[in-house]
Amino acid sequence: MRGTGLALPASDDQGPPVLVRGSRASREPWRLPAEPGPHGLAADEAALGGLTVRAASVIGPGHRAQGRPRQDAYRIGRDRAGEHLVIAVADGMSDSAHSDVGAQVAVSALVNSVRAALDAGTPLERLDHCAAFLSAAGQMIAVAEQRDWDPDTVRAVAVVAVVPARPHVNGRRRVWLASIADVSAWRLSGGDWERLIGEEKHGFDPSAVARYLPHDPRGADHGVVELSPTCVLAVTTDGVADAFATGLQARRWFAERWARPPAVGTFLNQVGFDQVQMHDDRTAVVVWCDDEEHR
Repeated sequence: MRGTGLALPASDDQGPPVLVRGSRASREPWRLPAEPGPHGLAADEAALGGLTVRAASVIGPGHRAQGRPRQDAYRIGRDRAGEHLVIAVADGMSDSAHSDVGAQVAVSALVNSVRAALDAGTPLERLDHCAAFLSAAGQMIAVAEQRDWDPDTVRAVAVVAVVPARPHVNGRRRVWLASIADVSAWRLSGGDWERLIGEEKHGFDPSAVARYLPHDPRGADHGVVELSPTCVLAVTTDGVADAFATGLQARRWFAERWARPPAVGTFLNQVGFDQVQMHDDRTAVVVWCDDEEHR
């Protein structure tokens, strides 16, 4: 184009980035599910107080090549006063026929339950993780019954996080976390990722989980951790966490790219990374503490 002053990129179709080695499944066509389902891609960016947020969920090569819906889901919200960011991420179980619906219901219920508690004046440290997961389980069962489904067909696992919009006077934030099964939260500090909550995978079938919604709402773990001004928080399904666990090279790849907030389109493409033998849906909500007075 002449006279516009625009510099056109060499290519606008680079595809997803490859971590170590690309997979054959990622080159398969995206097939539509037999019934309408969630969007194959979802992304958001947001700011709240001193926090910067990027969120993305991408259907994995295994599901899209088989014409199955994206079974991951996320929600981000805030309390009425704008003092807390609330994040929920869920992973529908692949052997559960309507787990995409279960995951969507779970994240909405978790965010709304925690928001209501914060709006009622509950201090962060006293949030009731059992109440939040019981609310999610109840709504998942109700949706299943409304559609004449067995509640076992909407199974999902989930994690919820609450992050103060402003730091304490020492520049740190106390973050509340609760999780059931292998959905997880991670802290980037000193150039490497540390798991804060969420079960590590073990055994002959690493995809198997012992606790899940809606059947085990009281089986969630919870805790409070600290974020310094230089830390990054990532709340993820195992589609991303498995990449963190593959070794130092992959962890460094994400650490370098998420040291600062990327553009939301770039972030979406990064969450949709390509890697051999990693075919699951992948979701990440990442939070940066951008408090200028504490840098």
